Amino acid sequence: MPARLHRGFTLIELLVAMAIGILLLVLAMPSYTQWIADNEIRNGAESVASGLRYAQATAVSRNLNAQFVLNATGWNVSMVDDPLVSLQTASFNEGSSNATIIALDTTALVAATTVAFNPLGQVIVNAGNLARVDVSMPSMAASRPLRVVVGDGRTGVKLCNPNAPATDPQGCP
Repeated sequence: MPARLHRGFTLIELLVAMAIGILLLVLAMPSYTQWIADNEIRNGAESVASGLRYAQATAVSRNLNAQFVLNATGWNVSMVDDPLVSLQTASFNEGSSNATIIALDTTALVAATTVAFNPLGQVIVNAGNLARVDVSMPSMAASRPLRVVVGDGRTGVKLCNPNAPATDPQGCP
């Protein structure tokens, strides 16, 4: 009579495989949470930068003054002459709900929310103009903050790393 072949796993083999899987999961979790935090910061900064670029391009294409308004939940682009008609809006709930977004004026001392562009794509100089937006996640100490800098018509909108030196291409001016 031929010997029967046993198919399947023993309990010991199954427990060893589960222990290896759990160990790999525990080792990967800090890197994964860091990656998620950096992605939320990147999404928030990219959203603000694209909104600023859209406002600047809208001012040029329509040959009218356009404004970018940042609020607690997102941003809004509208025409200066008719601010009630919104051209485009975005919400930070779309990928950066945990990121902290701080908008400052040119002196970096006062909170600012609005910047306007003229038909040449240049910033209309007003007191308290939005000049930079810092995006970070204070709850994650190792996360990499980003800054959106609003330049004039020549330099445009730049996304940069505030921790990098100014001579570095990723550094802020």
